[in-house]
Amino acid sequence: MKDIWNRDEDFRRGLTAEGEHKGVDGGTGGNRRGKVLTAGYHHIALVCKNMKETVKFYEEALGMKLRAIYPMHGVPGAKHCFLEAGNGAEISFVEFPEPREGIPGVSYPAKNNEDSPIGTHHHMAYKADNLEHLYKLREQIKAAGFPVSKVIDHDFLHSVYFEDPNGFHLEVTTTLRPYRSTEYDVTLLDNKVDLDSYEWDEAKAIESARKYAEQNLDRSKL
Repeated sequence: MKDIWNRDEDFRRGLTAEGEHKGVDGGTGGNRRGKVLTAGYHHIALVCKNMKETVKFYEEALGMKLRAIYPMHGVPGAKHCFLEAGNGAEISFVEFPEPREGIPGVSYPAKNNEDSPIGTHHHMAYKADNLEHLYKLREQIKAAGFPVSKVIDHDFLHSVYFEDPNGFHLEVTTTLRPYRSTEYDVTLLDNKVDLDSYEWDEAKAIESARKYAEQNLDRSKL
C-alpha cells in the first residue's frame, strides 16, 4: 500500500500548495484543475434554535470562544455569531426571529449513520492534534453534560461522535496516518458501493481504538 496524502505533514513540508500552484497536479479523471487554490475554509454558517444555548455548548464542551455577534447583514431580524474553532477557523451560527424546527431525515439526518437529502448538512468534524487531545476533548464533552460516543477506530483516524443542542451531528477526529492507495478508489465516481462486499463492525472498531490507546496513550497526561 502506498501513502498518497498526509494532510498536515504534507502541508508543512510544502508538498500541498496554498494559493497559486504550478498546475502540474491535474484534476481527477481528466478534470481541469484551477491554478488558484483556497487557503482552507473561513467559516461555515449553520442555523440554530437558540444562540445563547448554542454558544454555551461550544464554549463549554469544545473550548471555543465567541468572537463576534451582530445583526445579520441583509437578513432583517436575524442574529449572526462567530466562534473561534482553532487553527484560524471559525464556526458561525444564525438565529432567525421565529426559528422553524427542522425535520429529521428531511432537514438533516436522524442519525449520523443515515442518509440525508441533497443540500443538507450531514455532519461536521473538528480536528484534534493527536490522540491525547482527542481523549481530553471527549472527557470535556462528557463533563459539560453531553452524551458522546466511545472512541472509534477508522484505521487512518480515530473519532468520537456527539450532537450539539440543535441536533447537528458533530465529530472530533485525529489523523493517525496518511491516506493510502487503498483509500483512493476513483471508480466510485461512476459506480455505487458494492453492499455485498461492504464491511463495518462498530463494536470491533471501538475495541480496536481501546487497544490502540492502551499501547499509545499516556493516560497520566489526561
